[in-house]
Amino acid sequence: MTRRVIVARGGALSPQTGLGRYHHDVLARLNADRVSGFSLGEVVEYPIGGGVWGRYSNRRYKQPKRVARLCKEEQARSSDSILHITDQEQAHLVPHVRTLPVSVTVHDLFLIEPRVVRSVSVGDPNPGLMRRADLRHIRAGLGRADLLICISEATATECRELWPDKDVITVHHGIDTEAFNPVKRPRKAPSGLSTTDVNVLFVGSEDPRKRVEFIFEVLANLPDESRKKVVLHKIGGESNENIRRRLEGEASRHSIRLNWVGRVDDEEFRAWYQHVDLLLFPSIAEGFGAPPLEAMASGCPVRVADMPAHNEVAPDEWKLPPDDLEAWSSELETIISEHTSVDGSRVPDESALAQARLFDLERWSSSMQNAWSTLTS
Repeated sequence: MTRRVIVARGGALSPQTGLGRYHHDVLARLNADRVSGFSLGEVVEYPIGGGVWGRYSNRRYKQPKRVARLCKEEQARSSDSILHITDQEQAHLVPHVRTLPVSVTVHDLFLIEPRVVRSVSVGDPNPGLMRRADLRHIRAGLGRADLLICISEATATECRELWPDKDVITVHHGIDTEAFNPVKRPRKAPSGLSTTDVNVLFVGSEDPRKRVEFIFEVLANLPDESRKKVVLHKIGGESNENIRRRLEGEASRHSIRLNWVGRVDDEEFRAWYQHVDLLLFPSIAEGFGAPPLEAMASGCPVRVADMPAHNEVAPDEWKLPPDDLEAWSSELETIISEHTSVDGSRVPDESALAQARLFDLERWSSSMQNAWSTLTS
């Protein structure tokens, strides 16, 4: 018997965002029958746009009513169906009257439970009046859900503490390793890549928790001759032009060769992963941390801060103390000294490829099947 999965969210976030990509991945995998025993039913979402009050009305009133109505109609059609909400920010959509079993994917709780991590504020500690009301509805919705599916064990631990009577299951992100594989799906080297020096990649916004400026400190701590052999490429959304100019100025003061790439599409992303020599990921707060996994699936070595939840992704030998500048600089100095590329080519790192296979689609599909199978009518 195949059970239909009604998939719901609020505004239709772009696949270029983390939450948007996850939502699209769930739809694609259900459409492709990757989760045995489950198929895609209705998809409930609305276009992002309109004025403030229009967005508020959609989020607070119209969309919850649409979801509740659809669940009631679906129950009349098939009592074996389930409702899945693809991120915790939409948990207010969990119907007040239970007609179908409901699961919610929880990526992180930073906006719901703000905290300070290593002197960096993560989440908004002083939300406005409307946001405070929104947060109450989100927390209540998470409390009504039958199952919370967390993308990391770190987030699952938090959820169990906040909702001790709730069923909580960890299902790590899955990745299509074939799509990233540099041997099976090679990509042309992107423009801006050095053919002789060490290409280091940073993926992330300028959010303080991502710590691009820590990478500047690491590079500034290198001997001059070593630093001259490194090109730092930054991919990710830009907060604003002023922040970009400030960071570019800071890099220049430290004699850091910075290539500000900005946003790229999936194909170009994979090309960068396949051709750079190293990904540095010093973030101190993540719900999962997809870039290290994507880089490893591309055969690219990574070094990550030993912090939740991306420390669940990288192998132990590639984790570094978050604030140990000397440890990061020493690791990078070793990589620079061992660099042998003369034509911009890089041999895929087999240990990176092997680590990424631990998070392939088959494992995700099996874990998701097990999670949804716990939901009973």
